[in-house]
Amino acid sequence: MPLTNETILTVAEAAAQLRISKPAMYDLVHRADFPKIFVGRKILIPRIEFFDWIHREAGGAHAAS
Repeated sequence: MPLTNETILTVAEAAAQLRISKPAMYDLVHRADFPKIFVGRKILIPRIEFFDWIHREAGGAHAAS
């Protein structure tokens, strides 16, 4: 899959998807089970893994890739 703007979310974009504040999103990002990529001090969130994580947290089975 080619890397595009739609492949990665910023913390602000992920917070908007969950309708939570950025500080609350940073709390989630620092959980061991939360999907993220650190690039220096920048935190990027892989879109597919993010939505898989939401599905698991909601009690669903892991989505097929």
